[in-house]
This record gives sequence, structure tokens and C-alpha cells, in this order.
Amino acid sequence: MLRRFWRRIQRFFQRLLGIGRTTSPPTGSEENSLPPVEANGSKPQRTDLEYEVIFSELLEGVNQGWSRGDTSDFLIGKRIDEAELIAWLHRFAENLQATPEQHQELARRMVLLGVVYGKELGKVAGEIGKRLLAQVPQLDDVASGEVIEADVTTDDAEVWFEQGNQQFKKGNFQDAVASYDKGLAIQSDQHEVWYKRGNALGKLERLEEAIASYDKALAIQPGLHKAWNNRGLALYYLGRIEEAIASYDKALAIKPDKHEAWYNRGYALGNLGRIEEEIASYDKALAIKPDLHDAWINRGIAAESSPHYYSQAAVILQIQFPRSPAVIPNPTLNQRGYEGELLCYQEGLKHCPQETHPQGWGELNHAIGKAHYIQRKNSEAVTSYNQALETLTSDAFPELHLEVLQDLIKALLSLKRTPEAEQLKRDGTDLLRRLIDESKSQGKKEQLALKFASFQQLTVDIAIQSGQIIEALETAEDGKNACLSWLLYAYSDEIASPKYAEIQQLLQPTTAIVYWHLSPAALTTFIIKHGETPKTLETPETDFLNRLEKFEDWVKDWNQQYTEYGKDKKSETEQTSNWRDNLPKKLQQLREILHIPEIETTLTGITHLILIPHRDLHRFPLHALFADKFTITYLPSAKIGLMTQGKNPEKQSKLFSVEHPNSEGFEDLPYAEIQSTAISQLFENPHRLSDNAATAQAIKTALASPYTIFHFNGHGEYDFFQPKKSYLALRGKDTLTLEEIFQIPLHPFQLVCLAACETAITGNQSITTEYIGLVSGFLSRRVTYVVSTLWTVESEASALMMMKFYQLLRQGEPEPVALKKAQKWLRQATWGDIQSFYAQTLESLPTDADNLRLLLEDALNRSNTMEVDQQPFTHPYHWSAFTITGQA
Repeated sequence: MLRRFWRRIQRFFQRLLGIGRTTSPPTGSEENSLPPVEANGSKPQRTDLEYEVIFSELLEGVNQGWSRGDTSDFLIGKRIDEAELIAWLHRFAENLQATPEQHQELARRMVLLGVVYGKELGKVAGEIGKRLLAQVPQLDDVASGEVIEADVTTDDAEVWFEQGNQQFKKGNFQDAVASYDKGLAIQSDQHEVWYKRGNALGKLERLEEAIASYDKALAIQPGLHKAWNNRGLALYYLGRIEEAIASYDKALAIKPDKHEAWYNRGYALGNLGRIEEEIASYDKALAIKPDLHDAWINRGIAAESSPHYYSQAAVILQIQFPRSPAVIPNPTLNQRGYEGELLCYQEGLKHCPQETHPQGWGELNHAIGKAHYIQRKNSEAVTSYNQALETLTSDAFPELHLEVLQDLIKALLSLKRTPEAEQLKRDGTDLLRRLIDESKSQGKKEQLALKFASFQQLTVDIAIQSGQIIEALETAEDGKNACLSWLLYAYSDEIASPKYAEIQQLLQPTTAIVYWHLSPAALTTFIIKHGETPKTLETPETDFLNRLEKFEDWVKDWNQQYTEYGKDKKSETEQTSNWRDNLPKKLQQLREILHIPEIETTLTGITHLILIPHRDLHRFPLHALFADKFTITYLPSAKIGLMTQGKNPEKQSKLFSVEHPNSEGFEDLPYAEIQSTAISQLFENPHRLSDNAATAQAIKTALASPYTIFHFNGHGEYDFFQPKKSYLALRGKDTLTLEEIFQIPLHPFQLVCLAACETAITGNQSITTEYIGLVSGFLSRRVTYVVSTLWTVESEASALMMMKFYQLLRQGEPEPVALKKAQKWLRQATWGDIQSFYAQTLESLPTDADNLRLLLEDALNRSNTMEVDQQPFTHPYHWSAFTITGQA
């Protein structure tokens, strides 16, 4: 069950990230990308004249507002071989070049086809259209049939509506909304325009506004089924799953044969774990459109995990929607588990034959291969993947081709067929490089690089199987730095990858690096010691996938418990068993999965560990898994550690402190003022900003000044989809984003302390490439150390930890040692020790610290009511969240 939902979550987040076509919900009624039912039979041979007629029909449809899905439907319906149509188009273009001025409208439509239809045909048509337009000066854009905003001063609503439609077709969704708004201000009773406005807002990911726009349309025309469907999609992507299902039900009550709504409804039900209802909804969609290969694939995944045989869900649906089509009458599809999954895919292949449905046929065979692979039937998986590649070719479907190659390489590695895997990896890497080079958009380049980062990850596994451990480690490091470059700098050369000899510069005889690497096929641990060649951890499992699968299941369980814990905290409810209660058990499980005891046996004579995690491992307190004898620091990559090497600490520490900003939407931190004031007392002339003074501009100015310590006591957020938008919350709605941090010269800073910031990913997200958060951002600006927290710790524990840390720091302890000692002190401290700590802090206060004196006296009085021998913060929740990342 866990694996099945994990696959679903991966597909969902791939879609949200925009990293490729997935078996997720269609994009809505007007942007439906699902192919129509096709006729069987061989492809017809056509003359040039016939191609010209078909191409004219295609351009007319695009000009009328066809989506990519509509365009695909048309081509499949006409049984067009796109390669042949492209060959004709090149011949046709030669004739157009002779008289370009006579073909400007045709050229404009070809450019529009390029925008709408991103496949090779669209690219070729778009380039030809651009060349034709470039040969003739464009003196009057209005004459080409488009409305240009600068020329519009009319109060005719229809003109604004048409301009909105044109902007939408061109992908200018912001301008489309503005035009619709101007028209609706004149004539507000146009339900179709409110609907289109909602679609444009959806494209901009302004989902709440999109829902409001659909609601306007439905208030005027309640029977607008496409608005109900698209409203459901917006609700779904906001995580409001039950409301989304209700919206789909409204659409289906109006139009029972709307296969998109049945499909979307099934997908939403699956995310709630209502498997049998999900299957019944897919069956409804497939009864209407049997060649809906995405529905067959998702139905197969659902069938594999369904705990029992066919329920009454379909009967209930038939009562609820009596006019809807009957469920597919195939009793073999009632079977569940692995066999039921395969039967579902095989039934799908009957409706998606290779000749007429190359994409559907290929994706179904890909799904069959995945089902075999999960069952350890790797030879069968290889066969199915190779069948998928027969239609998902590098020319016709390059990205899908790469997806299959990734899985095929995994299966070959599990069979130890290393040379074959190596050849396919080279083929895939060459194709990926070509796709990136040919991409005009920087965003698309980044998308491709991050989506297929696993090719480099699998290269690591191939090198290990070949016994090339140094090459494997260097490849792993190169992959980490490539992801850092894409995510931090849009792929500049600012993070070049080091060779093994350079990595050795991080080490001394008493220091070792534990370096993890996660690929789609394996979880590898490198152990690197001073003056030695790297070694990989030898584990007792003989199964290539066993440790990786255990880890993935562990992560899924962690995510679920952590999400539920966050909801309980917000709703002020209590559970007898939750993430916090289970934390010691979860950490013990992770210690066993990662074979920490075996790692420790290799570390004789080592006192300092550098941990370099990969992907999801960044999110967990790995330092809490090791014995107390080690002082531990983290690094995002070896290269970032090298960037901070050789930096001499400033003789005089100058503190810049930002304290409990009045951040809108975040809870107060009760002990924040005690913490910040007590820490500030340890420094001469600290610069302090608190409450409403903590504005973005004031903080940027201070960070550009010659301070050496930045202490931030407030809230932070990680943006999963756009890492550079991760931020520190300041006054009101002000923020300091990672992107803005990159613009500030931070090299004078010895320490950045993000107290109370939750820098880990929350919820069910999973890191597919590399974790880029605030910590990595500060380190990339050559800050020496960053102290941060993996989750939000209760305020008093956080205050005590930070106060003790800074006291030790001011006593001359190095930053990693100071944090380790502060953690140990906190987890061992009794209430009696805490009373003494408060009392000693009070005694050391200067005479003018009246405000802090009152705060500390209040805290001391509260602690005096506790049992003196009780250790309140021994639980790892309180102390293991704190990490230090930076210079070795």
C-alpha cells in the first residue's frame, strides 16, 4: 500500500513541478490532452494537396483556440504520420519563401501552432512561420487579426473579450486576465468569459482566484459542466480533495458522459485512499473512452494495492448517476493485486493498439515493466521496457523515451548486466544533452536537467558495479553540484565539481566523511578518510533494491506522521500516537536502515564526522544516529565545503540580531525575547532589529554591513517548487528570499544562526534531485557556518539551546563543538539545572538590563514549580532538530 501511494505522490509532484507528462488529471475541459477513440487500420498514403488541406484545417483550428490536446486529437483522428507531415511541410515552405508577403496570415498561424503544439511538428511550423514574418516588415499588427492593447481605448466589452481570447491563445495569461477584467467591468453577465478568466488564472497558478471566477460563471449558468470540472481541478491542486470530488460530481450530474470528470474524480478518490471507488470511477471513464491509457495505468496501480475484491462502488455510482454509461463488463478486471494490475494493463492494450495508439501502447508496456520490477521479476521487466521503446522512440517521444531508459537501466543493473546498462546510459545522456542544447527556453533546460538527474545517479551505480569507486564518488559529487547550479544559479559555472584529491583537502587524520548517494536503483554510502581511497559500505543484503525500498517506505511513513502531527498542532487536538511520540523509534529504524553501527566500526581514531546527505536524507537528524564521541557537521556537497576552507575567523565578533518579527500568519515565539536579549548581552554594541523594525530593507542594509554573526529568531519557509523563493519571514508580509540573499556579499559572516526556522520540507513532499534551502544559500555566499533547525522546536527548549550555544561560543569553543555541547547539556539538564542556568544568567546581567531581568525572573519562577530531578528535554524532538552546516 505504501509503495502504491508513494508512486502516486511522485506523479502528482512531477505534474506540479512541470517536469513532464504524467498520468495525472487532465488539465481541464478546454485544455484536455486526452486522445480520442481511433479507428483501426493502416495509415493512408496522401498526396501533397491532401496534406495542404489537412494542414489548413489544423491551422484554422489552432486559430480558433484549439489546445495542445485538441491538436493531438485532430492529428490522431486524421491518422497522420507526423514525420510525413513534417517532410511535406519542408517542401511546402520552399514555395512560401518565394512570396513571403502573400503568406503573413499563414505564417502567424504557424507561429501560433508552434506555441500551442510543443512537439516536433509545432517546432518546425513555428520556425518556418517566424522566418516568413521576419522577411516582411510588420507595420500594422492589428491588420494581422490580433487586438493590440496599446491601441484599445474602446468601451465595447466584446473587443476586450476578444483581446483576452487572443492573449490566452498566445500564452499571455496575465494579459488575458487584464483584458477579461476590462470587458467584465462593462458587461459582467458573461458566464463564458468568467469561465475563460478562471482558466487563465489557473494557468498562472492563482487557484483561489480561479475558483472565484468559476463560481461567478456558475452563478450565471449553473449548468456549465466544464466550469464545475475545472473548478474541481483547482480545488484538487489546493489539496481540498473532498470539495474537488463534489465539484466533479456536479459536472457529472449535468453531463454523465464527461470522461474527464470521471477520470479526475477517480484520481482524487485515490489520493484519499478510497481505492474501490477510484477504480469504479476509472471504469466509468473507460466505458466512455476505452483508449484512455492514463486511466488504464492509474486503474492498474489502484488494482495492485486494493485490499479486497470488487466492491459495490460501481453499483453505488450507477444509483448516483443513473444516466451514466455502464461499467466495462469484464469480470476479469475485478481481480486485485499484482495479477489484477497486469490484467488491467493488458486490457488497456486491447484498446490502445501499437499501430494507432503508439504513445498509449508504449506507456502501458512501460507500466507493465514497472509492475514486474516491483515484484523482482527483472527479466520480465526488461522485456516489457524494450517493448515500450518500440513506440516510445527517441525521435517521436524523446522525454518518454528517457523515462523508459531510466527504468530499463535500473532493471539491467539489478541483473548485473552492467555493460548493457552502461551503453543505454550513454545513449540516454546523449539524447538528454541534445534536448537541453536544442531547448530555447532556460526554464525548459533546467526542467529537463533536473527531471533526468537520475541518469547521472545511475552512472554512480554503474561505476560501483564496475569497481570504479573514485569515479563513482566524483560522479555523485558532480551530480550534486550540477543540481545546486541549476537550482541556485540557473546553471552558471559558479559551482564546479572537485576531483577526489581536492575532496581530501577537507580531511585531517581524525576527520572522516560519510557521503550518501541515492539513485533510483540504490542507496550507497561512501566512507572517506584522510589519505585513503574511498570505500563503499558493504551491507549484508544481497538484493540490489532492498535497502533503498526500506528507506523509501520509511520516508513515506515519516511524511505521513509528520503531516498528521502538523495538522493536530494547528487544530489543538491530541493523539495517543503521533510523529513526536514515535520519533525515537523512527530514528532507531533509520539507524538500522543506514547501517550506522557498521559505519562506526570503520571509524577507528575518528573524532569529527562530516555528513554529506543526498536528496531526502537532508531532512533528517542524521547526527542523532551516531555515537556521542563524534563532533558532527554537515555539508550540502564537498565543493561547498571547499568554498569555505581557508577562511580565517574575525578577531572581533560583531552581532546583527533580528528578533521575533511581527510576521503575518505565523505564531508568536514566547521565549524569543529572552533568547535574543540574553544572547545580545554577550556582545558589545549589537545591532538589533525586532518587531515592526524588522523590515526587508533594514535587514538587507545590515547584512551588507561588516557584521560577523547574523542571529535570526523567527520563522522561515522552504518553497518546494521554487527553492529560490524560500524565505525568512519579516515584518508583516515582508520576506527575505533565498534569491535576495544571493545578491548580498555575506563573506564576512562567520556564523548565521536561524533559530526557530523550519528549514526542512514539510508534508508529503519528497526531494527528487537535491535539497536547496536557506542553509545552502547562505553557504554558497561563503558564510562559514549555518546553524538551523529541521523542525520548529518548542520555544523554551530553543531558547535554552541557543543561549547555551552562544555562551560556549563566547568562551572560545569552536562552533561545531559549542553546538554539540549545548545539545548534550539540553538533553541531560534537569529542571534544577535549568533553574541554576537562569539564576547564573541573571547574576551576570548588567545593571541596566531591567527588561531581560524581569523576563528571566518570570522563567525562573515557572521552572521552580517543576520537579527538580525531572529531565524535560531529553526527548530527541527538543535537541536533535539543531544542525550545523559548514566548514570542516
